[in-house]
Amino acid sequence: MANNIKINELRDELADDIERLEASSSVAIKPNLPKVTLQEKSYDAPNDATLKSKAEGELAAYRAEGELSIKQNGEAEKTELNAKRDAYDSAKTTAEADIEKRYEAAARAIDNDVVKRGLARSSVAAVERGALEREYLGQTAAVAHEYANNISKLESDIAAVDKKLQTALNDFNLTYAAKLNQRLTELKAEREQNMQEVIEYNNEIKRKQAALDNDRLKTESSLYTAALNHEKQENSLDGAASERREAMYKAVYERMDAFLGSLDPAQALLEIRNHSMYRQHLSNYYYNRLYDKYGRGA
Repeated sequence: MANNIKINELRDELADDIERLEASSSVAIKPNLPKVTLQEKSYDAPNDATLKSKAEGELAAYRAEGELSIKQNGEAEKTELNAKRDAYDSAKTTAEADIEKRYEAAARAIDNDVVKRGLARSSVAAVERGALEREYLGQTAAVAHEYANNISKLESDIAAVDKKLQTALNDFNLTYAAKLNQRLTELKAEREQNMQEVIEYNNEIKRKQAALDNDRLKTESSLYTAALNHEKQENSLDGAASERREAMYKAVYERMDAFLGSLDPAQALLEIRNHSMYRQHLSNYYYNRLYDKYGRGA
C-alpha cells in the first residue's frame, strides 16, 4: 500500500513536469479539459430475510397485544368459573351443616319425647330414629348429588374455555400470518420499485455522462484543430514549429523514461499499460519506443 502511494505521488510529479514542458514548448498541444463526472445512485437492496425481519418487527406490537387480549379473556373466564367452584363448595358445606343441625335437633326431640312417654327402650323409639336417619341420609345424598352435577358441569366449562382459548389463538395466528405475508409482499414491491428507480436514474445519468464526454471530446478536438492550424501558419512563416514539437516529444519521452526506469520491471509494465497519460502526451514514434521498452513484458 505504501509503495503504491509513493508511485502515485511520483506520477503526479511526472504529470506536472509534462505540463510545464508542453507549456514552454510553444507548440499546439491537444487540450485535456476537466472531466465532469456525474454521480450515480447506489441501492443496497435488502434480502428476503431482512425484509421478513422488518415486517415481523412492525407487527410485533399487534401480535403481542392480540395474544395478550385473548389470554386475558380466557383467564377472566377461568377466574369466574373458579369463583363458581368456591361458591358450590361453600353452599355444599352450609347445606350439610344445616341438615346435620336439623337432624341433631330432631333426634334430641325424639329422645326427649320417648323418655317422657316411657318408651325409651321400645321399638317406637327405634322406628322414629330410623326414619329420621333415613331422611338425613337422603338429604345429604341429594346435596352431594347436586354438588357433583354442578362440579361436573363446571369442569366441562373450564375445559371448554381452554379449547376456546386455543381456537382463538389459532385463528389469531392465521390472521397474523396473513398480515405478515401481506406486509412482506408490500416490502418486496417497494424493494423492486427502488431498484427500478435506481436503474432508470443511473441509465439517465449514463446518457448524460456520455453526452458530456462527447461534448468535451468535441471541444478538445476543436481547440486542438484550431491550435494546429495556427501552428501551421506559424510554420509556414518560420519553419520551426515542427522542430519545437519534436523537441517537446523528445523531452517528454526522456522524462517518462526516467520515471519508468526508476520502477521495477513489473511495476513499469503495469504503469504503462494501465495509465493513458503515456499515450496522450507522446507522438506515435516516441510512444512505441517507450512501450517497446517497458510494456512488452519478459
